[in-house]
Amino acid sequence: LEPPDPQKELKGIMALKYKEYHDVDHSMIIIPLLSSAVAQFKKYKCPRMKRQLTVEMGEEYYCYKDYKQALTLLKHVLWDYRVEKWRPIVSSILTTALRSAYLSANIQDYISLGIEMISNWILCSTDEKSILQNNINNVLQGKPLFAMPGISEQDNKEADKLWQEAIQNHKEPLIFTIQMTSIVPFIECKAGFVSENYMADQRITVTVYLRMNCPQPISFSKLNVLFNNEKYNSFCEVPLTHDKNNHSEEKNMHKLYLVPRNTHTFTFNFIPDLNDIGKVIQITSIALQMGSEDYLCAVLHWTTPPETFSLVTPSATTIKAGSFSDDPTFQSIIPLSHTNVLPRNAHITIDIEHQPPALINEFYVFRLSVTNDEISKISNVILNVGLKEGQEQFVHESTHLSDKAENPQKYVTYLKNVSFGDMDPGQKVEKCIFMKATEVSVRKLNFEIKYDIDVEIDDQLLHCCCNKTQDLEVFTVEPFEFVFKILNMKFEEQQSVRAEEPFILKIDIHSYSSLPLLLEDSSIELPHQIRFVDKEVTSQLQNLTLHFSEAASECFVLVTPLECPARLSTGTFSLKWKRDSQDELHHSVTTPVHLPFLDVIQPPIYVELSCPAYGAVRTPMTVTYAIHNRTSFVQEMKLAFESSDAFMYAGNKDMKFRILPRDVYKLTYNLYPLVAGYAVLPNMHLTLNAEKANELCLDSLVKEMTPSHIFVMPHGRKNIGEPIATM
Repeated sequence: LEPPDPQKELKGIMALKYKEYHDVDHSMIIIPLLSSAVAQFKKYKCPRMKRQLTVEMGEEYYCYKDYKQALTLLKHVLWDYRVEKWRPIVSSILTTALRSAYLSANIQDYISLGIEMISNWILCSTDEKSILQNNINNVLQGKPLFAMPGISEQDNKEADKLWQEAIQNHKEPLIFTIQMTSIVPFIECKAGFVSENYMADQRITVTVYLRMNCPQPISFSKLNVLFNNEKYNSFCEVPLTHDKNNHSEEKNMHKLYLVPRNTHTFTFNFIPDLNDIGKVIQITSIALQMGSEDYLCAVLHWTTPPETFSLVTPSATTIKAGSFSDDPTFQSIIPLSHTNVLPRNAHITIDIEHQPPALINEFYVFRLSVTNDEISKISNVILNVGLKEGQEQFVHESTHLSDKAENPQKYVTYLKNVSFGDMDPGQKVEKCIFMKATEVSVRKLNFEIKYDIDVEIDDQLLHCCCNKTQDLEVFTVEPFEFVFKILNMKFEEQQSVRAEEPFILKIDIHSYSSLPLLLEDSSIELPHQIRFVDKEVTSQLQNLTLHFSEAASECFVLVTPLECPARLSTGTFSLKWKRDSQDELHHSVTTPVHLPFLDVIQPPIYVELSCPAYGAVRTPMTVTYAIHNRTSFVQEMKLAFESSDAFMYAGNKDMKFRILPRDVYKLTYNLYPLVAGYAVLPNMHLTLNAEKANELCLDSLVKEMTPSHIFVMPHGRKNIGEPIATM
C-alpha cells in the first residue's frame, strides 16, 4: 500500500532518524557488547581477536568522548602491535591515542605518545608531525598549543581550555621517564667504549651516537651516560649551557641541538678508579632530557645493551632497534657496552737463570734478577713464587719453595712477600730462590713481581699497583739409580749369606744427571746384628765425579754373628753429593737409601783355604785347609782328597776325624805343580756323619767356600817374594 501522504511519511522517517542519532546512546550499547566479546576471546585464548576488539572498544570510548578510558585501552594493546610491526595499525592506534591525550589534556601521555608519533616510521603527514613537534616543545615550555588536525573546532576549543588550566595548575616540577626501548623511537642512541680493555693509567673513552628522524631540529637539555659504578656518571654528561632567551643562532651552536638525519657524536674521557682494577665497567643506561628540571622534564631512557631494542611483552619478545632505522651506516655501529680495567703494564725486566734439570732432594737454584725500566722510582717491590694450579696433588705435596737453602719442617708450595725494597730507575736487584723436590715430575712455576708507583695523568697523581708474571717449567729427575748386590768372597752373587762367614755388599751407583755430579762422601749405617770385618772403614767414593751414564761402585765386607734372625735388614746407605761446580749456592745433598734384607742361614762348617797368590812349575808350595765347626756339637768328618793332572801332592788322601764344638781342624798339603797356567786345584770332598743314617755330603758347600783354581807361572820364571793370599 502506498502512504496517503508521502511527504509526511518522509518527514516522519527523518524525525525517527534524528531521534535515533541524537537521543539514543549507541556507544553505551556497543561497549558492553564489545566487552563481553573480549572476555569470550580471552577465555578461549584468542589474543589477536581480543586485541582487535580492545582497539574497537577504545575507539568507541573515543566516540563517546571518554578520552581517559580510550587512552587506557589503546595504550594497553599498542605495544603488541609494535612488536609485530603492524605499521598501519600502530599508526592508526597511535593517532587515536594521541588525540585522546590531547583532548583530555594529559601532559605525560601526550608527550610520550607524541615523541613516538613524530618518528618517520609512523604513517602520518610531515605537516601534522611538525605541528605535533611544536606542540611538544610548547608543553615543555608552558606555552599554548596549536590546534591538532583532524579534530573539530569545538573540540579544539574545549581542549585549549583544558590545557590552559593544566598549565596554570602545574606548579610543582614534573619529571617522568620514557623507556625508549619500549616505543618506536624518533631518536636512536648508541653508546659504547672505544676499546675492550683499558689499563689503570689510561683514559677511558666513551662515545655516544645520536640520530633523529623527526621533521625538525630539537634542543635537548642534558645527556647522561650511567655506569654500574656511579662515580663515573658525573664525567659523562652534557648539561644545558644556553639561556631560554638566546637566539636560534646560539642554539644551533649548542652541543645538544640535534638536526634530523645527522649522526651526532659525543665523546667523554675519564680515568678509572683504582678500586675497579680487574673489574668490568658497564654502561647501564643513557638518559637524554627534554625540557627543564625546574618545570617539566621528559627523560628519554635507553638501557644497555644499546644495540638491542627491547620491548617488555608478555612473551618477552625483543626486536632490534635498527629495525626502525633508515640509515644503514648508523645500523652498522656496534658499540661495546662494557670494558675491562686491567692493571697498569709493569715496566720491569725479569730474568731467571737456572740449570735444568732439577734433581731429587737438591736445593735447585733460581737466580732471579729484576730491573726497573720505569722512569721513576718504584716502591714496595715484592716477589711471589708458587706452583701453578691444575697440577697433580702429589706435586704440591712434594715441593718446597724458600729463599734459604734450609731443610723445612713443613713444605711451602707458595712463597709470598719476598721483599726487594725500593728501586731507582735502571736499578737491578738479584735474589735467589730455592726449590726442593722429592718426587719426579714436571713442575710448572709462576713468578710474580708486584710494586707500587705514582703516575701523573692530567695533573692528577695516581698510585698504581703493577704486577708482572713469568711462567717456568722445570723437569725433575732422579740423580742416581742404586743397585745392591750380595756377593761371597769369590765375588759370586748369592741370594743368602751364612752366619759368621764374611760376605760382600756391593753398591752400584749409576748417574742419570746430564750435569756432572761430585760424590763427596758415603757411609753405611748397620744394624747391631751386622758388623764390618775391617776395623777402619772409609768411603771409596770420596771426591769422585760422575758424568751422565757413568757408574761407580763401593764394596763393604760384612759378617753376621752366629745367633741372628733368619731375615735381617742391612741398614741404610747415605750418599753425600752435589753438582760439580764452584758455585757456593750449590749445596751438598745427602741421599739416604734403605739397603735390602738378607736371608741368613746357619751352616755346620766353614772351610778356609790359605795358599800363595800364585805358584811356579815344579816348585813345591804349601796350602792349608782350616775347617771350622760352627755348631755346639762334635762333628764327625770324612775326608777324600782327589788327585789332579795339574798337581802332585803330599798329604792325607782319605781320613776320618772329629772337630770339637767351636773348634778348628787344619789340614796341610804340599802341592807340586806340573803344568803352567790357570790350574785346577785338587778337589776336597767332605762328608758329615759318614756311613750313618744322617750322612750329609758337604761338597757343594766346600766348593762355594774355597777357590777352585790357582795361577801357575812357567818354569824358569823368577818369583819375587811369596805373598800369601786368602781366597
